Amino acid sequence: MAALLACVTARAGEKSDTTVIENAKKVTIISSDTEQRIKVRGKTGNSTYLYENTIELKDSAYTKKVKKVDIDNECWDFDLGFGLPIATNVPSGMSFAPFKSYEWILGFRYKYTPQDALQTYSVGLWCNWRQYTLDTNMMFGKNANNVIDLYDYPTNASDKRSSIYVFGLSVPFLFTQKFGHKSHFKFTLGPVVNFNLYGRIHNKYSLGDDNIEIKTKGIEYRPVTVDIMGMFQYKGIGLYCKYSPMSVLKKDMGPDFRSISVGVFL
Repeated sequence: MAALLACVTARAGEKSDTTVIENAKKVTIISSDTEQRIKVRGKTGNSTYLYENTIELKDSAYTKKVKKVDIDNECWDFDLGFGLPIATNVPSGMSFAPFKSYEWILGFRYKYTPQDALQTYSVGLWCNWRQYTLDTNMMFGKNANNVIDLYDYPTNASDKRSSIYVFGLSVPFLFTQKFGHKSHFKFTLGPVVNFNLYGRIHNKYSLGDDNIEIKTKGIEYRPVTVDIMGMFQYKGIGLYCKYSPMSVLKKDMGPDFRSISVGVFL
């Protein structure tokens, strides 16, 4: 009787652990000679909720191991990227300055990760700015037929810079693979569809004490292009590479060149 009283007293002194799950979607109970496992999936207001409780049976006594996980496998992420576009397939007699060119990416993505999976699927909407700057003593210009060509700067011009600028909205369709449930490394790959909305030529130079700046609108850029993007990330900080197999300008409306962009992605 004394032993029983001591056991009841000790049990009464234990702190209770109560979990209330309303309208559980699925309850699974697995029992064996050594343990009992209870798994609950889904609850009111959260279809991805996961609760696990394992009871190890040892000579009529038990030890509890509880694992509670709220899995949020759908989310929206903000994206920011900055890179250097490197022109490829450049016509003879023309060269670009990659460190005077730039690319900005700004937008958001919807991400979906299947439960307990290492793969994530995402789609988004980005604003994309690209500037391709010449590295020659020539500048861009348009002729009477709206065709872009190279022209000489005025005599004695200095501080010269000539660029083609393109702005558009991009829709990325990306697949991400993590290297383990506890790993901070992941790799992303997929196509990016660009809807180019605005383009211009931007020329700047100095003549004596005068600073000249000329912006020429209405250039014939491609309205829709498709890029291939790859990215390696660690803890949300990544390096990306984006290849553009389609020319920036329309066929026969200017220099036929493509680009590869490399940069940092957050």
